Amino acid sequence: MRRRYPARITRLVAAPALAVPIAAAFQALLSSRTPAEESGAEPVSISVGAETIVMAGGPGGNVRATPCAAFGKDMFLVVWREGWHGKGGKARVYAARLDAEGRTLDPKGIEVAPCGEGVQEMPRAAFGGGVFLVVWQDLRNGKDFDVLGARISPDGKVLDAEPIKIAAAPRTQALPDVASDGEGFLVAWQGLEGDSPLYSGFAAQVSADGKVGPAVKTGASPQVRIAWGGGAYLAAYGASATDCVLLGRDGKPAGKSAMAIRSTKEAAFSLSAAPGAGWLIVGHRSPPDPWGWGGPGAMRCAFVAADGKVENPTLQEPSGNWKKLDNWLDVSDGRKTWPWGESASAWDGKRFVAVWPRHHIVGETKSSFANCDLFASRVDRWKPLDPAGVPVAATEAEERQPSLASNGAGTLLCAYEKGEKGATAIAARLLRTK
Repeated sequence: MRRRYPARITRLVAAPALAVPIAAAFQALLSSRTPAEESGAEPVSISVGAETIVMAGGPGGNVRATPCAAFGKDMFLVVWREGWHGKGGKARVYAARLDAEGRTLDPKGIEVAPCGEGVQEMPRAAFGGGVFLVVWQDLRNGKDFDVLGARISPDGKVLDAEPIKIAAAPRTQALPDVASDGEGFLVAWQGLEGDSPLYSGFAAQVSADGKVGPAVKTGASPQVRIAWGGGAYLAAYGASATDCVLLGRDGKPAGKSAMAIRSTKEAAFSLSAAPGAGWLIVGHRSPPDPWGWGGPGAMRCAFVAADGKVENPTLQEPSGNWKKLDNWLDVSDGRKTWPWGESASAWDGKRFVAVWPRHHIVGETKSSFANCDLFASRVDRWKPLDPAGVPVAATEAEERQPSLASNGAGTLLCAYEKGEKGATAIAARLLRTK
């Protein structure tokens, strides 16, 4: 089956840098090794659990997509788009809780914000102050997207009878992301204002009781991802490259932006934080190009320290270099596979864990994608520790769009799309590291 790549809306982002103390203990944690690794023995890697189907055959028929996972109160919450989101569609945001063993607690799903018309899509979730906050872009007004939100309690109750209006000004506000400092939330998005044809970046605080603070301009866009690092938020963003910048609790820029990963076109990246120590950014190098004219497909890592400084040993790697470089998770295997697309990462309490897609190349001209699998690796700062990658979901189905959530103590949930026989399910597997 030829791989189809959906059109993307450009995203939002953030800004500048704030000096944040780097705890020596966390630095030691980042670079620590297990006894097996110290002795030179084969290191303990990642164990992968059985697949759980979170939702299939629900109100969206055969169509569901873009899962996002979060962890809180000893459980995971997975949110996704349920149903068709194109013209005439009535896609809705759904959620389901999974327990610490990855078992679904809401087999029929939870409709987060019922409404009569319009489309809801691109949901994101985070946990803080005892509740989950789910945000998404919503077209219920029939004219342009707004950013709305709703809180879900750990017992699965939607706490807001009407969605929280986070960004509902004239013109479009879209592609939100959300992170928590443990007490409240910061929501970031991209929006159009005045007569400008260009998107600007915005952010606003949302308290655990659902109150929305004033919107501030972050000064950067598109395509934001944000993560709380223990003293500041980091925003990663960009379209042809991935830049990053520190934000204060209120979302205001706190320094200068810096390039983390250079890309060729259509940047796609993920972001996660090691509290008090820094952030991991994972992004791809090149879009589908089996002939290699733009260089190989690859998944790459960059580490951003707590003070906002970027560590990336191969920011300027030469075009066409097919060698797997020090910070590359994966690289094209001749003309057999092509690493490319949305990745995910999370902090397991000791190291980062990254999950990424690997496409198979088929056809007489070796120019079509037939199948997408998901692989994982532990990452020490920017350095992958599992060079071959650990298969997470590698079947004949199309497994893509991973999202990771961690309990911070070696157990993570990877949620993903599973496409098979014309239908897409939301699936999940537990990953455990030691």
